[in-house]
Amino acid sequence: MTFSIDNYDIFNYINYEQEDEINLGISYLKLGKFNEALIDFNKALEINPNNEYVLTLSGEIYLKFRLYDKALLCLKIASELDHSNTESLVHSNNALQKLINTLLFHGESFYSLKQYDKAFLYFDKVLEIDPFNLIASSFRGKVYYSLGQYYKAFLNLNKSLDINPTDMATLLYRGEAYFNHGHYDKAFSDLKKVLKLYDEDLYNLGMSLEIKSNYTNALILQAKICFNLKKFCDTIQFLNKALEIEPKNKIILTLSGGAYFYLNQHNDAIRDLNQVLEIEQSNAALI
Repeated sequence: MTFSIDNYDIFNYINYEQEDEINLGISYLKLGKFNEALIDFNKALEINPNNEYVLTLSGEIYLKFRLYDKALLCLKIASELDHSNTESLVHSNNALQKLINTLLFHGESFYSLKQYDKAFLYFDKVLEIDPFNLIASSFRGKVYYSLGQYYKAFLNLNKSLDINPTDMATLLYRGEAYFNHGHYDKAFSDLKKVLKLYDEDLYNLGMSLEIKSNYTNALILQAKICFNLKKFCDTIQFLNKALEIEPKNKIILTLSGGAYFYLNQHNDAIRDLNQVLEIEQSNAALI
């Protein structure tokens, strides 16, 4: 939600005692003078600390300044007040959700940059607002896993799936984590759930590329499990399904070539491995 003063009906929140401070603060807001607006809003809050309108606007400004602790304080108070005006509740909750989305964005960014301590700060702040936030719980699990703290990683991943047992991304990540630790039965169970979710969405014309990618990755992991267990025929079955989606995937073709080799189907093995070489040569030519 884009911040705009026009989204608020100010006359529902102003009383005569605070009118000057609030109106002046709003004027500063419209001029983009956020520091000056905060000064006047703080004066208004000294008169009435529970004015949900002023608290929400103050929270929005703090969010704009990336002062997330102060934004959280204002927006939590505003959202927890006994709202006689439904519109005010909607505005305060929207502002609080915008804070959550901003914190998640920063947390995911620091996770991608492998700055895990900073990522934790943002995800923890989200969970302070919303203890059942699926994304924050899931990413905390991923951060712990990246740090080698596997017990805590699985605790957080399990918590995420308690919140939403059908979250495909978390199921896939936990399945891969189980695979990496040799817990093949548990990994296979999670991956089967991912594939079932894909099958349910198979005829959805708007199916995202992310869902297709998750499906392919689940098939590859199942194939790797079968390969490690020397079930090479099953390996080929999973890889053939994956190739229907990504026929030029080098990981799939390499693994397929290896499975065919152990099945003594050398012509098929050579065919798949040659395709890998052709893809690599093609990529090199493009560079």
